[in-house]
Amino acid sequence: MSVDRREFLKRAGAGAALLAGGSSLMHGGAFAMNPATVQGKSDVSFVGSSSSGTRRKMITDVLEPWRSKVTAGIAGKTILIKPNLVCLSMGMGLGGSDKTIPVTHVDAIRGLIDFLRSISASVPIIVGDCPAVADISNIFSGAGYTALTTEYSGVTLMDLGDTSIMPTVNQNIWTPDFSTTVTIPVISAFTDSKYYIISICRPKTHNCMVMSGVNKNILMAAPLLSSTGYTTGNPNGTSINIKNLMHGKSGWSSGKNPDEDKCLSYNLFQLANVIYSKGAPALSVLDAWEGMEGEGPVDGKSVMQYCAVASTDPLAVDRLSAKLMGFSDTAVDPANKATPSYTDMRALVWISNAGLGNYDLSKINFILGSLDALNGFVKSYTLHSNYTGTTRDSTSYETEWTGGPPPRVLDPAAVKDSRYLDPKPFLVPQVSKAIRGGDVTINFSLPVGFGVRLGVFNLQGTEVRRLGDSFLPAGRYTVVWNRSDNRGSRVSAGNYIIKLTFGSRSMCDRVCISR
Repeated sequence: MSVDRREFLKRAGAGAALLAGGSSLMHGGAFAMNPATVQGKSDVSFVGSSSSGTRRKMITDVLEPWRSKVTAGIAGKTILIKPNLVCLSMGMGLGGSDKTIPVTHVDAIRGLIDFLRSISASVPIIVGDCPAVADISNIFSGAGYTALTTEYSGVTLMDLGDTSIMPTVNQNIWTPDFSTTVTIPVISAFTDSKYYIISICRPKTHNCMVMSGVNKNILMAAPLLSSTGYTTGNPNGTSINIKNLMHGKSGWSSGKNPDEDKCLSYNLFQLANVIYSKGAPALSVLDAWEGMEGEGPVDGKSVMQYCAVASTDPLAVDRLSAKLMGFSDTAVDPANKATPSYTDMRALVWISNAGLGNYDLSKINFILGSLDALNGFVKSYTLHSNYTGTTRDSTSYETEWTGGPPPRVLDPAAVKDSRYLDPKPFLVPQVSKAIRGGDVTINFSLPVGFGVRLGVFNLQGTEVRRLGDSFLPAGRYTVVWNRSDNRGSRVSAGNYIIKLTFGSRSMCDRVCISR
């Protein structure tokens, strides 16, 4: 008798389940923090300039402390520079005097390539993106990027969404009801170790995520723009906007739909677990020579700051970006439009909590510049009207999320973890779900602290092996199942369900074991 996952969940009492792909599990009979995920301090470099300097020189200066790491990191690889190339129309009447203000400035790219070419004259460099427009060539030409291919040798401009050049891999993201997932195509370069990924962009306000920085620049580039091959929920095979699905549904991108911002935050967390665990981005650069405030990510006004931040940790860069944009260093629970805080960017907090970087000011170490120096460049950005509640319907969608904290709070640290409105863990068995011999490695990450129970079930909903049951702080965990049951006997070949219960809910995935 075959039992699908939904039927299994009914039998096993799982409640709302995540039927997802991608992460890892645990060890023996107890949960063990994955030692590879223990996060020390993150080094950053900061450079402040003035209007008498140049953006190009500022970028090369902020990158200089990273010379040895970049030299080692790019060896034998192709460099992929990921600028922020959002929808650009030279006649759309943007608020700034420069119509390219939403886009990463070409001189910032020049400064980055100057630095890279001072290390290697021959390493191949791609400047590419998969923006929310069908024809990226208009952005390349309108923003002045086409000149880069003649100014530098070995530099190629690429539409990363061109599947004839760049293949894709499948990944799961959440639907707005947060009970199921759908499969989307993700650009393979972001999970391929042969690419050295660099995220470079300016700080901007955002209609859904409050702030857009080096993290969102990577995570929203990864999904294809559209695909006719996407089938879940698309039985007619018509083209679906995949980036809209990151927001929850096709057609969503305004931040004004119920749970849209929450769904986007969850999905950014989902993709970060896949992409960041592979080491991308390897380097992140915030070009805060000129930021953009107001109706981001496309329409806004200029904020001149004349500074830059760089790090191998994108979360550390965005933590300093939040500071430069005037967000408070005091955590706010829940988000409050009267007191914008660095914690308003919930996805960044969850990613950091899961051990994929440091979005914690106390864990940032300046190897060039200082926090005091950075404080001298802080500006208070005017936030998007979605946040301030000054939209036509006077609703602040970014701060009015539904949901609540995890149900169990044990100590002040857990209270700190609990503020971000009920985020879900990330769970996935081994990349190959068909296990032949050997142990089964399971990884998962917790964006906040949860009471967690991990078990292996047969398709009749009976628990075969209990792998762990305890309250766990946020972080990434690895558990190894030796394929024995609760009595110590080796289980037979067949299909099994990995079930992770967190609080009052569960998520599951299936593995097939063969001899």
